[in-house]
Amino acid sequence: MNILKVLTPERRIGNLGERVAARHLRRKGYRILERNYTAAGAEIDIIAKKKNITAFIEVKTRNVKHLGYMEARPASAVTPEKQRKIIKAARIYRSYHPSDTRMRFDIIEVYLEDKRFGPGVREIKHLEAGFNIDTAYNEKYYYQRKKEGSNL
Repeated sequence: MNILKVLTPERRIGNLGERVAARHLRRKGYRILERNYTAAGAEIDIIAKKKNITAFIEVKTRNVKHLGYMEARPASAVTPEKQRKIIKAARIYRSYHPSDTRMRFDIIEVYLEDKRFGPGVREIKHLEAGFNIDTAYNEKYYYQRKKEGSNL
């Protein structure tokens, strides 16, 4: 069974966030190459290209109604373990789609709010180079930045 086809409330919110993120990227001049690419037990939400960069993008969507005052940014859910999985899947993608473009790992945060006819977009934050090989493979670096109060 494909987990992307099981439409739990969380998956519906995630799908909405991914559609919004793809539209946002197109407006910024990106060409969407793939959506929901899976390899090596990982999923890359969006693979997009702009000029000499291929961006591998993780989308995190949250409803502001459910965010607590002290809750971390959605990007903080992209842990070093998740980063490593995305990097591995991106390398597999590149092995099947060779390119001379630079690889970059982005995070897009989509903040939703309840509107009259369902959830609507409140804000989109595109964190270009939101993570890299150093942060993925150096958990000490990741946790040190979190301890210092960085909004990963």
